[in-house]
Amino acid sequence: MPHTINRISRLFAVLILGAALSLGFILYKERLFPPPLSLPPGVEVSARWRLEGEGPFRIGDLIPVCFEVEAVNGVDLRLLSLSAVDLDGLELVEEENPVTNPRQGGWQRTTRYLLSPWQTGTYYLAPKEITYRNTSGVEATVVADPLELTVVSLLPANLSAEEQAALTLKEDKGPVGLPPNYRLLALVLTVVLFIILLFILFRRIFRRRTEKEHLPAETLPPAEPAHHIALRRLAALKQSGFMEKGHFKAYYSELSACLREYLENRFHFPALEMTTPEILHSPQITGVLTSQQYADLSGVLHASDLVKFARHLPPQDAASGSYLTVERFIEETKEEPPVDSGPEDNKEEEFSDRVSGGKKYLEE
Repeated sequence: MPHTINRISRLFAVLILGAALSLGFILYKERLFPPPLSLPPGVEVSARWRLEGEGPFRIGDLIPVCFEVEAVNGVDLRLLSLSAVDLDGLELVEEENPVTNPRQGGWQRTTRYLLSPWQTGTYYLAPKEITYRNTSGVEATVVADPLELTVVSLLPANLSAEEQAALTLKEDKGPVGLPPNYRLLALVLTVVLFIILLFILFRRIFRRRTEKEHLPAETLPPAEPAHHIALRRLAALKQSGFMEKGHFKAYYSELSACLREYLENRFHFPALEMTTPEILHSPQITGVLTSQQYADLSGVLHASDLVKFARHLPPQDAASGSYLTVERFIEETKEEPPVDSGPEDNKEEEFSDRVSGGKKYLEE
């Protein structure tokens, strides 16, 4: 009897070990045996848009789009957030955190977005340019080709007004069946959970810790001055043609985002995550800006809120004036580089200090 119990115990231990090894292989397969890079010979970085869903897409649909970057080890880059100019009128519903997976000799980073259209037509995700430093330390750029998305109407094509009015959009539903039986699914999930718990217990008993492969730490390129980034983004907004086409919501959304990003980079507070009253009462700017600069900032932020949330349609002259106000605000508040005083200046300051000190001594 004891021998039988020992055999059963050994068999059970072998089964647990096999299940644990199988589960560990499934979980760590990609890290233990990463797939190769898909880069052509001699290419260090590639970027592309990838559409996850299948069309046709309709108004209000959530369109899943991924932006993938592949690079060899030793390449440093920084991914910038999407702007309204990149989306061509689409609404950015959600932006997930980038996910980095190892590859043989490099890595792949994927950022997933959910976009939503509000008009029919063809949209183009703009060519996305990425600046990076290659393995030799030289700065270079790579451009992802634009992605075309088509949004169609829910109604059939070539219908008259009378036919559209008489059209029944919703079909008659059939009989409602009984709810599905989830017992089998619950049993499978219970078995999987039991195996996972055994695997965790096995690791704790034998203290076997698997070493995780870590990608080399990123060394981002030195940050640009805040006004350089803001002025470049303003130039892109001017070339987008939103104001001339009457797309005031997209125009003011990008103008407000540009101004908020400049405030965050220049005065070091989270302006992109704050409301307009919170920004205007922030101590980082209330004691720094002049009364005119504060009035300009308040006017542009409130005008943007009216257009974005209250559906206000401003005249084109007011939209152009808001652009010039933001441009002037950036130029007036930009951070000037420090000027090193020369040796002659230091001598003059030292001599002035000595003279003032002598006068004070004589007065006493």
